[in-house]
Amino acid sequence: MALLLFSCHNGRITESDSDTDSTDIETCLEADTLSEVEEEIEEADETDRLDISFDDFLFAFTHSDRLQNKRIEWPLSYIDTEGGVRKIYSLNSSSEFRFLKGDFFTVMYGDRKQIEEQKLDTEDSVVTVERIDLQDEKLRKYEFRLLSGKWKLTSVHDVVFHESDIFDFLTFYARFSSDTLYQQAHVEQPLKVTVLDPEEDDAYIEGTINAEQWRSFCPDVPHGVISNIRYGVQKYNTKQMIMQKSGSSNGMQELFVFAKEDNEWRLTTYEN
Repeated sequence: MALLLFSCHNGRITESDSDTDSTDIETCLEADTLSEVEEEIEEADETDRLDISFDDFLFAFTHSDRLQNKRIEWPLSYIDTEGGVRKIYSLNSSSEFRFLKGDFFTVMYGDRKQIEEQKLDTEDSVVTVERIDLQDEKLRKYEFRLLSGKWKLTSVHDVVFHESDIFDFLTFYARFSSDTLYQQAHVEQPLKVTVLDPEEDDAYIEGTINAEQWRSFCPDVPHGVISNIRYGVQKYNTKQMIMQKSGSSNGMQELFVFAKEDNEWRLTTYEN
C-alpha cells in the first residue's frame, strides 16, 4: 500500500505541457495528487486495511493531515528532557514529521535476528519512532500504541542525547556521516560488500573493496536528521549495530553493518 500511495504522490509534468504556465500546472497537479493520496488513505482506513502493518500506517500518517487529526490522542502527553509531563493541544505536523517524508528512512538493529523477527510482523502493540538530529544532538521519541485495533500517537518524549541507549554509536556515526576522511579511516580493510546481480533476478554478487574505493562505491550515507523505529522492545548490542536504509517509494534496501573492536567502531559490511 505504501508503494501505491507514494506513486500517486510523485506525479510529474511531461514536456508536452511546456506551452502552458508550468507553475500553475504544478500547483494544480500537486493539489490533485494530494487529494488522491488522501482518498486512498481514507478508503484504507475505512476498510480496516490501514492498521495491518505499522509501516503502512506510518507512511499514511505522515502524508495525511486528516489522518493525523484522527490518530493523535488529544490532549497529547509531552515529556521533556527532565521527565516533566504536560498535556499539549497542538502539534506542527508538517515540521514534526518532515524527517519521514524523504526518499528513505532508517531503522537500527542490534543483530540480524531482529531484522528477521521484524519481517514476521509480530503483533507489537507499542512502536516508538525516533527523530535523531546528529548535528545538534537532539533526540525526540514518538510513541504509537495500538488502541482498539487502531494505531495512535499517544506521547512525545524529548530525550537528552547522551542518555540514549545507543549514544555511543550515535556519537561515532555523527562524525562518520559528516567527515569523509574520518569515514574512510573507519571502513574495514577490506570491506565486505554484497550487491544485486544486474544480469540475474534475485541473485547477488559478493566481494570486497578497499577503503579508498568506498566513497565512489557508496557516496552518500544517511546523515543529518535520521530516523529509527523500535518495534516493541528493541535491544541493542554494544559491539554491533546494523543500520537499514529503506527506500520510501522503490522498495530498495541497504544494510550498513558496524562493529566495535578495540574501542573503535568500523563499517565492516555493506549490502545493497
